Amino acid sequence: MFGHQTYLVFEVTWAMPVLLVHWVVGWRRLAPRLHVILVAALSATVYLSVADGIAIHAGIWALHADRVVGPAVDRVPMEESLFFLLTNLMVAQTIVLLWRPPRPVP
Repeated sequence: MFGHQTYLVFEVTWAMPVLLVHWVVGWRRLAPRLHVILVAALSATVYLSVADGIAIHAGIWALHADRVVGPAVDRVPMEESLFFLLTNLMVAQTIVLLWRPPRPVP
């Protein structure tokens, strides 16, 4: 459909509306916690990318070379790591937006 950009186009189109709505609606809660959000999202992204690399090396799955842009780290296409990052950002931001500290017990 989009050639080498297919995976990239679909994942950005899927994730960006959610991330943008988060920031439009909840920037006052997200901005002061940006460091925490980034640490959580990046650490989970590294873990998932390593696990994905192991699975790709083991032949558990593969991505079609004609649907990815090309740059890869240890056979993990850039789009895979970007997918993990976008997903982790959505999760971390949602937790920050919805988290309410527990009330103290009287």
